[in-house]
Amino acid sequence: MYVKPLVLENGDFAEGVFAASGSTDCWDVSGRSVQDWNGSHNVFEIRAVHSTDVVHITTQVTYTIKFSAPLTDAYSEFSSTFSGDTVTVVRDLHANGYNSGDVVTFKVWAKAADEATTKALGISGISYVCRHETNVQGGID
Repeated sequence: MYVKPLVLENGDFAEGVFAASGSTDCWDVSGRSVQDWNGSHNVFEIRAVHSTDVVHITTQVTYTIKFSAPLTDAYSEFSSTFSGDTVTVVRDLHANGYNSGDVVTFKVWAKAADEATTKALGISGISYVCRHETNVQGGID
């Protein structure tokens, strides 16, 4: 997702102008089953590793997780919704700054039509969108 660049002019900085594109390509996100049957759901761990040297001031990340079969129930430890084969998780990050190598993890519980289908669930894709905020120097990221 491309975000239009923000340009700020500040006479107090030696450069005078600061620009940031707001790119969200800063995480490597993956997911895997950590318990294929807990009595009702398949439990997945979602892992996001910050992958750039730029410190991002991020207040929220919305993850869209696509599964290999339609779901009858799904939830997370964070605010979430599901529809069809897709779970959307909104994780508020309280304006944390993330550096290269920082890791964020959370769990998603997913249930399909029956036990066999639930145990066989896999993740077929994960995408995300970050909400960036202005940092104390007046720039984004």
